[in-house]
Amino acid sequence: MKAFDVKVGEINICQICRSKKLENVINLGYSGLCDSLLSKQNLKKPEKEYPLNLFRCTKCQLLQINHAIDHAEVFHKNYPYKGGITKLLKQYLHSTSAYVRKKFRFTKAKPFIIDIGSNDGTLLQGFKNKNFEVLGVEPTNIAKIANKRGIKTIQNFFEMDVAKKILKKYGKVDVVTGTNVFAHVNKLDTFMRGVKLLLNSKEGIFVTESHYAANIIKDLQFDSIYHEHLRFFLLKPLIKLMQSYNFKVIDAMQIPNYGGSIRIVATLNKEIKVSKNVKKILSSEEKKDFYSSKKYEKFREDVFKAKENLMNKLWKLKSKNKTIVGAGCPGRSITLLSFCEINNNLIDYIAEQSSSLKLNLFTPTTHIKIVDEKRLIKEQPDYVLVLAWHYGKSVMYNLRKKGYKGKFIMPLPKLKII
Repeated sequence: MKAFDVKVGEINICQICRSKKLENVINLGYSGLCDSLLSKQNLKKPEKEYPLNLFRCTKCQLLQINHAIDHAEVFHKNYPYKGGITKLLKQYLHSTSAYVRKKFRFTKAKPFIIDIGSNDGTLLQGFKNKNFEVLGVEPTNIAKIANKRGIKTIQNFFEMDVAKKILKKYGKVDVVTGTNVFAHVNKLDTFMRGVKLLLNSKEGIFVTESHYAANIIKDLQFDSIYHEHLRFFLLKPLIKLMQSYNFKVIDAMQIPNYGGSIRIVATLNKEIKVSKNVKKILSSEEKKDFYSSKKYEKFREDVFKAKENLMNKLWKLKSKNKTIVGAGCPGRSITLLSFCEINNNLIDYIAEQSSSLKLNLFTPTTHIKIVDEKRLIKEQPDYVLVLAWHYGKSVMYNLRKKGYKGKFIMPLPKLKII
């Protein structure tokens, strides 16, 4: 049985195997959309908030949220996220092209790659540097930034009519990539059929990178659960999904992106051998109990403890008249702030890089202003709450280098003052 295109609203069956055997893992309350930031004028208007509940399919082990929002609302034209803004993430994204170029051989001297959900073209720039012909598909206005940088990008959602137009114009594709977007798409069946239509069946490969469910549970990354992420994959459900579209998973590996992701490579060519990595990761998932309800019960308990510890610490510091600001405003920070009820009574503002598209906007639900990090350096607050804690070392290094002398609060996976 194949995946399906989810409709807006409640999802009450597994998005991969369609089983009704869904087990509630955790309810994180209601929150606004993480990349629909608010202008000052919008703060006084009614605000949309949506349920954020995580479920597990006890049949195929997929983790998924149970409410879908229109993808045009989630990935709107003025979507503010740029992958290339973070130096470390840029390095991680370029590692994909290095891996593909080293691991696989192509008949063409200049193989053709399409990246779906290509954002500002950072990943494709890595492939272009390695002599690939590149094409991006990106629905938001970030596509314009990519085109200005010389990364040819179609501004549209990846629908079947888009896939057919690409096939007619360019022919079969050697590589299709979907980094992080694979967990985002409402129309998963359409996505898979589009990839299958485009891919060269002999030597073509489909490379996906998604936040790894094992890292989310192990490292208490409840903040990575937000409305863009409809699914959180272990390797087992990924293999099941690929098999239902006649793909064979030939390699898998854990990578550091976004606090821990899983990269898989799939092909339509059944003759290509499967890497030992696949069996190794599947075995690890089973041994570490990721197919058991107990694992997720413990996760839920630990999340509520983490919330309590963070709240107690912040209120204790405020009672001593300490100044606290946030650093970094990734999508995941919106879940952390809303679930832990952290608003501008606790932190004065959130500092972002000068090139961020989020400056002078406000977080949904909690209404904290996002400002240029130069203000943080000038004002020297007592504490900085590292909201981009999954890149914590890099954030701290950069702020120290720019002159910040105070202390850092690392909220997860274990509360630390540094």
